[in-house]
Amino acid sequence: MTAFYQIRPGAAPWGDYGDILWNGITEEAPDGNRSVVTVSRTGPFVPPITLPFGHIIVTEEFRKKIASANFSGLAFAPVNYRTVVRIDWEGWDRNAEDPAFYPGTGEPEDYLLPAAHDAELAAAMPSLWAWNVAATAGLQVHGTNTFRRERHPGSDVVREFHIFWANERMKVWLDESAGQWLSFVRVFPG
Repeated sequence: MTAFYQIRPGAAPWGDYGDILWNGITEEAPDGNRSVVTVSRTGPFVPPITLPFGHIIVTEEFRKKIASANFSGLAFAPVNYRTVVRIDWEGWDRNAEDPAFYPGTGEPEDYLLPAAHDAELAAAMPSLWAWNVAATAGLQVHGTNTFRRERHPGSDVVREFHIFWANERMKVWLDESAGQWLSFVRVFPG
């Protein structure tokens, strides 16, 4: 078995504030026999890949690019926008200790208050897709960096709950294609 890596968000500037600005917040709700993911985020800029808690979200352009790489175990489900707030954070000084401004309440999530929703901006935002990776229970020995070889389904990408792992080939591709938005933690086969 090849090496596997947990896919994690890159180090956002400004702590939790940067995390919200980069990744946004997702919700998942049942819709008939499937779940629908909605995202609240800033715009107009959207990184090609984001990791709001529990999901990996990609833009339409990035979805096409990764789909052409033919990774096994990876499918996509459309994502709906819930709240889009105009904040041009990508031009802020990423080396600064603080973001250009804080939400009035001081809470990072409040960058995305529904009252600030910009419907016109939302209509112009790129289509988003959530990675749809079948869950495989018991892949990682919890509390360790050990990967259970016998439970692996043999695909390039696997998931257990809200944790996603990529094999070496996919990790290299992701790092070359969108590395500034991601980080990786090696998981050792056991």
